[in-house]
Amino acid sequence: MPGAPDADGMDITPDTSGRLQSTISQTIGGGPAHDAGPLRQPPSQYTVTEAVDYIGFGKFQWLMLLYTGLAWCADAMEMMLLSFLGPAAKCEWGLTPSQESLITSVVFVGTMSGAYAWGSLGDAKGRKLGFFATALFTFTFGVLSAVAPSYEWLIFFRFWVGLGLGGVPVSFTLYMEFMPTKGRGVWLIWLEAFWTLGSCIEAGLAWLVLDSLGWRWLLGLSSIPLGLLMVLYPLLPETPYWLVLNGDLAGADAVLQRMAKINGVHLPQGGLMMPNQKQLQPDQASNAVSWQQHVMQPYNAIAGQLKEILSGGLLTTTLLLQFIWFTNALVYYGLVLLTTSLHTSESSQAGCNAEGKLQIGQQDLLSIFITSTAEMPGMVFSSLLVDFLGRKRTLMASLMLCGAATTTLIWVTGSNTAWLFLGRAAVMASYTTLYVYTPEVRLARLLYTS
Repeated sequence: MPGAPDADGMDITPDTSGRLQSTISQTIGGGPAHDAGPLRQPPSQYTVTEAVDYIGFGKFQWLMLLYTGLAWCADAMEMMLLSFLGPAAKCEWGLTPSQESLITSVVFVGTMSGAYAWGSLGDAKGRKLGFFATALFTFTFGVLSAVAPSYEWLIFFRFWVGLGLGGVPVSFTLYMEFMPTKGRGVWLIWLEAFWTLGSCIEAGLAWLVLDSLGWRWLLGLSSIPLGLLMVLYPLLPETPYWLVLNGDLAGADAVLQRMAKINGVHLPQGGLMMPNQKQLQPDQASNAVSWQQHVMQPYNAIAGQLKEILSGGLLTTTLLLQFIWFTNALVYYGLVLLTTSLHTSESSQAGCNAEGKLQIGQQDLLSIFITSTAEMPGMVFSSLLVDFLGRKRTLMASLMLCGAATTTLIWVTGSNTAWLFLGRAAVMASYTTLYVYTPEVRLARLLYTS
């Protein structure tokens, strides 16, 4: 999950190649970003940042939140789907535990492989095209997974689904580049809420169709949000930041005019200002860059950033944060997969029937759905305490609560829904707090690299 604004309100939206643009407002506007709201004395020329802040948050941003939130919802559905797909495929093809686990592992391998590739496309050809490409890719192989004729084909298709899911951060960049400076952290939490919504939808969908229609229908229906994204794609504009950085001043101005019209306001007097060529990176200031330079420049930048975060005073902080992020990811996805696994292995109503199909009792499916809804109170818990207790204490309390809940699962007998619910809520609270805390330790410029 991508970055967030730092404590000082600086835009640290990650570009989609993995490089963080902590100074995007300086790069584009030649100075710090203004607070959201009308400018008191509109200048004769204005930057993209000033124009977006002048337009403010309105109907256009709500529409962008819904559109990009749909991408997060689809991503969460694909991840939650893994907890049902493995056991179902095991029943149909008589898989061993290691073969069943590979269905999940291959998706994460694909996600790691695709993250940078899709980001590079978004930087080179635009956020809009990068967003569409990753949605099309994931949708295509998601549907093909539903008709996979064998275990080997399913593994092949799920790898490519994972590769497509690696491009989801493009939607985050797309969303953040239309947001005014003020309040970006709040809207980041709103975007995260769509992840929780997707998890709940997938659990509810499994409750409705898994027993009656089977896992193939579940895979196909889970691809609907991605299909909807592509249907609405013609309405999506390119971000004015990317257009200006690539020399299309007229295109950027047209997008800003459209934003202002939808929000019911007017742009400030004057005209959009082209950024100073000296402020741009070499690959932005000239179109005559060789393809070798274009390909290697991001890798060289990442190598320099890795060297910086692993040296000097940043080393200890980086390693501690990496361990906390690793712990959160391990526990969160572990609990997601464990939710279904526990209900299928310990319930007398769950298992493989004589026809080679997975059967999960309605009560067990209801328990899985209830457990998935735990993420919402976890987010609320974090948002209420993060300022009252502070970032570190809220993070510590969340992790301790999660640890206690998951440890209790070792000894609990009978229903484990309450402990799974508490663990999911606590780890989501920890995740939400971590998104706020990490930029505030002054690693904003290197956050995405970390």
